[in-house]
Amino acid sequence: MKYNFLLKVLPLTVVLINSFCQAQSYKIQLGSSITAFSYTQANGIKADYLKPSSGSHFGISLSQSILDTSKNLANTSKRSIYFSQHPTLSKILSAFQYDLGINFLQMNAVGDLQKIPFAYHTDFIGAQAGFGVLIPIKYGISISGMGQLSLFKMINGNQLISNQYFPLADNPQFNTLQFFNGYRVDISKKINDKTSLFIAYQKSQTSHADKTGEATLNFAPTSFLIGLKFLK
Repeated sequence: MKYNFLLKVLPLTVVLINSFCQAQSYKIQLGSSITAFSYTQANGIKADYLKPSSGSHFGISLSQSILDTSKNLANTSKRSIYFSQHPTLSKILSAFQYDLGINFLQMNAVGDLQKIPFAYHTDFIGAQAGFGVLIPIKYGISISGMGQLSLFKMINGNQLISNQYFPLADNPQFNTLQFFNGYRVDISKKINDKTSLFIAYQKSQTSHADKTGEATLNFAPTSFLIGLKFLK
């Protein structure tokens, strides 16, 4: 099982390392994530006893514009000359950017069933990719929005029922790779030519389809983040 997981993440790790070496900017972020668990029982009834709970969210990522105008200015290639002759197209393409990163995310929940309290505490680590637009406003302030896809794997998890803990390592609803889709909005302010401070709102969810006769669990974390962005 561990070797299969390594084989799946190794190509992605190589891509991330290569991208980090070529990135225009790097970001480090820290915040809180509030996660809702959506659980459908095997009989098709959706559970209403699960309540959202908070956890930590930490991430390191890179950002790269589709078109790096600073490189074009310092280059005499045909491509650079073309874009220098088409400033409107150059401006539009430079606004589009992609984001690649690695995140640590805690997805937790609490509740009670027949007056018996319980809680889920889980730690996930994964890779995330986003694509969107960065729009400068004024006074060094910018806003960006992007769609995101991510893949997470639980590295630790426990369920507390009454006064007993139970590991989630063998629970297939938790220990399999979790695919998320969502979106993110950032507002950033330049501190100096190389550094910006930003706040971000990020929302994502899994989309496991309900299957007849089987229980289904989906995660929907919402993160509030603050961080620093460093230009290369």
